[in-house]
Amino acid sequence: MNPLKNQRIGWIDYTKSIAIFFVILIHTHCNDAVTVTLKSFTMPIFFFVSGFLFSRERNPDYGAFAVKRFRQLVVPYIWINAVAYVAWLLVLRHYGADSDAGTAWHEPLIAAALGLPSGLSHDIPLWSLLCFFVVEMVYYPLQRSLIKNDAVIALIFFIVASVVALLSPQGPPELPLSLTPSLTAMIFYALGHLASVNRQKLEGMWRPNLVLMLTGVLMVAAGVTFNTPVSFFIGKTGNPIFFIIGATGGILSMIQISVILSSIKKDPGIIRFISRGTLIICGFHLLALAGIKGILMFGFGIDPSILTVGLLRGIAMSIGALVLCMPIIWFIERYARFLVSK
Repeated sequence: MNPLKNQRIGWIDYTKSIAIFFVILIHTHCNDAVTVTLKSFTMPIFFFVSGFLFSRERNPDYGAFAVKRFRQLVVPYIWINAVAYVAWLLVLRHYGADSDAGTAWHEPLIAAALGLPSGLSHDIPLWSLLCFFVVEMVYYPLQRSLIKNDAVIALIFFIVASVVALLSPQGPPELPLSLTPSLTAMIFYALGHLASVNRQKLEGMWRPNLVLMLTGVLMVAAGVTFNTPVSFFIGKTGNPIFFIIGATGGILSMIQISVILSSIKKDPGIIRFISRGTLIICGFHLLALAGIKGILMFGFGIDPSILTVGLLRGIAMSIGALVLCMPIIWFIERYARFLVSK
């Protein structure tokens, strides 16, 4: 029996849970330095893990794989968009520091239909669901019948993304269906699968290794220091070399932290629960943050603008939003699994 295989699920659950918490924390905008640092590697982590989990053996038919992933990613993209849009139209665009009354009622609908991340003013994080779908639909035929080599796929998309970045220093043009961030996302998806098929050769990554973790931290520091701020959702990654250095360092250090945590507590139910619910948390955490602000503003007269000033308040708000998402995860898993079909 392969001991790495037993540990794999543990570190993946921890990695996904920590990363989705970072996503929430980023969206509190509580601290500029923290936000810039987390943005440099958080989304690459998700694509790396997804690539790591991809298996052609479990998905031998492209058509069946496409239908399955459409149900798992695009269907939630549609219905969560609908829920978030109604909340935005009726309430959120009119109140608080996050109000958006200047946006016409139909603009988010058009952005959602076309898959334009910057236009999803009602729930921007939903861009990632469409991006995952596009990446996997392109990756499958490339890896199976055309290029067949993850390293080459990653290199090709790195070159393409680098050329686009160099030609568009202010940010690349936004393409429909989240195609712009998909160019960069494909790099990490391919690297994740490459790591998975070579995990026996990369034993140091899946075992506690402080040197590897510290190396990853230094790589993140270098990437953040020498690169411009990253906005992954619109494909703005700055200097391609420094972006890859920082993102790869974040992946290495996050894996190591997760491996250490999973070696201390191998099967924590709450971590598995959060890990299973990352899609729901992605779609609903902004509504949860808005709900907390609304309750405190209308119920207790607290100015919502002060709720996320400073890292500690941002962490507290993030924990609160995470907790509010948990009943939604529980309800869907128990009564409405068809909404996020597995």
